[in-house]
Amino acid sequence: MVARRRSTPGAAVLVLVALVVLALAPGPAAAAAPSSMAPAGSVPAAGAVPGTIPAGVVGSPSPAAALECLGESRSLILSSGMPYTPVRVQGHTGFFVVDLGADGSAISPSTFLDGRGPQPLAGSIDRFAGFDFFGPWAPLRLSVQDHSGIRGPLPQAGLIGTDLLRGHVVTLDYANGLVRRTAAEHLCSDVQLRRAGFRSLSSRQYYGTASASLSCPAAPRTGGCPNIPTVPVRIGASRAVAQVDTGYADGLRPAMNINRALLEQLEATGVALIRDPAADLQLSSCVAGQSEPVLAYRLAGSTAVELIGADGMAVRELKGVTLFLKDSPTPIRRCGGIGTWSEPAAQLGASFVNDGTLVVDPFSQRLWFRPPPLNTVAPGSRPAPAGRAD
Repeated sequence: MVARRRSTPGAAVLVLVALVVLALAPGPAAAAAPSSMAPAGSVPAAGAVPGTIPAGVVGSPSPAAALECLGESRSLILSSGMPYTPVRVQGHTGFFVVDLGADGSAISPSTFLDGRGPQPLAGSIDRFAGFDFFGPWAPLRLSVQDHSGIRGPLPQAGLIGTDLLRGHVVTLDYANGLVRRTAAEHLCSDVQLRRAGFRSLSSRQYYGTASASLSCPAAPRTGGCPNIPTVPVRIGASRAVAQVDTGYADGLRPAMNINRALLEQLEATGVALIRDPAADLQLSSCVAGQSEPVLAYRLAGSTAVELIGADGMAVRELKGVTLFLKDSPTPIRRCGGIGTWSEPAAQLGASFVNDGTLVVDPFSQRLWFRPPPLNTVAPGSRPAPAGRAD
């Protein structure tokens, strides 16, 4: 669950909503391969959905836009730092976050554009037919949630988690306002991606096509392994792994959640941390009536958080990052998350990747990232009190 609040969309966003609805209308387009979870023989009614992106979101076309090997495309709208895409369910349109930090998808019927939203199948509370994302899907189990309290320019109608993404290679092309998808056999070669400016990061044993085959080395050995893209990170002389969470809206200044093991490692390796009590949070948890205190720290001086590529070099470097300590108390440890992990681990805010292009490949268990020309940010204002409670 994401700790955010929602405000009423302005006139400009309402115009955008109307344009997106028109963009979703069936039209002539090349037929795309059916979803791996769609009924046999089904073919999407439309391939690419024209992007209708607010001014200032999309820059000049990047080399990624010309790579046909990244597959079919649909609109991506950056709102509150998160990647939204319009989705139809039973003919109702709503904006869903493409959320790499969630291993289960969710739906909020009351926040669809018509205010009514789809209904579950008869006799069920969480199975929905008529889900259309890159074409029609067989009936899906979706966690029913109420996102009416989430504040942002777009009403959040649901989350598309890795349970629906792991069957394809998915690209979040923030630079061009596109979500793209392709089968493994049609993906660009490593050479093509490198020539286009991408560099690879390993997510081995953390993200793949089948959760049961993953070991998640840094996670506890009890319980299941979360199927979430997780990459190596470095802060000074400290190393850890970090989940790439595109649904974690970290505000105007980059932020990441860390666990107790990583905090102790940072202190042991001499990384200077400054407590920031004014930014401390109280997050909700999966246990009714039980919240989780989260303490804020700032990295001193020019210390950067680096995402480490397969070649051992930094693929991304961000400065001015705020760290939030998730040290889950005993009553809520059953909720899971990095706060329960015994090895150093973190959870990256959306701003770590939302100005570039990210290719997520569960088949090779790698991510490919192409950063913008300027890949560092100066310290700015304090981050908004936002984050993920799980």
